[in-house]
Amino acid sequence: MKKQTAKRLAAVIFSIFTAVISVTAQDGLGIGRIFSKYGHMKGCKMVEMNNTNLHGHSLRVYKSLTYKHIGSNIETILKEDRRKARKIREVVDNGVITSGYYMMPALDGGTNRYILFSKGAYGSGAVIYIEGRLSPDDIMQICYAKKRK
Repeated sequence: MKKQTAKRLAAVIFSIFTAVISVTAQDGLGIGRIFSKYGHMKGCKMVEMNNTNLHGHSLRVYKSLTYKHIGSNIETILKEDRRKARKIREVVDNGVITSGYYMMPALDGGTNRYILFSKGAYGSGAVIYIEGRLSPDDIMQICYAKKRK
């Protein structure tokens, strides 16, 4: 009985800790509003993982949102974060930014934060927030790594 109680308590503490990391991860960034406002909206799909690995890289936070028809709302918020970015990489097609990533100011302890985005037709697209000890080269490797079979 005591073991079960201890396990439940540990699970609750871990859940609270994970939630706190998740909430503070985008502290000071507009992208946090994107996930909270549109993450559970019809036509959107949100994925959130904490303390995970992606293509051999350890990530503290990974959040993604794919959306339909709300691109102009997302774009406004991305422009806010673009102003704060330390490094900007964008793909421009016919004078329109179609995809890219922003390296945001690092958190204490050297944890880097990245916002990745891709815009599709008719206001569709995707945004990703990544937090971890990744370099810009690591981000490029993750984005353009060939899928393993």
